[in-house]
Amino acid sequence: MKKILIVMSLTLSLSLSSLACSAAAPGSSTFSPGSPAADIWIAGDSVAGGVHYFLQTPGIYNAAKGGNGFIHQLEGTIPSYVRERLALPAALDGPSYMIVQGTVTDYQFNFEEVTATMAAFEAELLARGIVVIWLTTPVGNYPAMPQWLERTNGWMLQRQYVMDCNTATVRYAGFPDQIHPSQDGFRAYAACIDSKLAETIAQIEN
Repeated sequence: MKKILIVMSLTLSLSLSSLACSAAAPGSSTFSPGSPAADIWIAGDSVAGGVHYFLQTPGIYNAAKGGNGFIHQLEGTIPSYVRERLALPAALDGPSYMIVQGTVTDYQFNFEEVTATMAAFEAELLARGIVVIWLTTPVGNYPAMPQWLERTNGWMLQRQYVMDCNTATVRYAGFPDQIHPSQDGFRAYAACIDSKLAETIAQIEN
């Protein structure tokens, strides 16, 4: 079964402690990530987690977790957390498509080491029959973060399947904590994902 993993390059919060907080629907103390039996998954950090509330595409499971990076971890790495989710009984043999975002908590680490880990994670998923779709992260204005995300977003743009949702519309909406998009920014980010996901899946399947 064909499978896609979209590594969404989504980010965490201003401080490391806020990076570890979980995403929740605005005005709500709970967050429903969907079912692990879904055919489309999202992996990443709290930026990927925060977008889920606004997505219109049905049947998506959000396996993102605030604080997760590719090599730096507040609560676990993105690869290790995804493996844990894939081991759930409801996941069966895994999704057909996975959206992968991240790199925010890795920003003080070596670029080559981080991207090598990303490439290895992609290869691991592809070996399982999961197609990886990378997702760029909106670039805020936290010190040193813009330059880092421009580099990791650029790396993603060179992969076979990628959704570039670091759009001017998302950025214009602002970043209240300098890292996470505002509510309007998350809404615009989700709209971009909904549109480009349909196009990307059609490209893969045709």
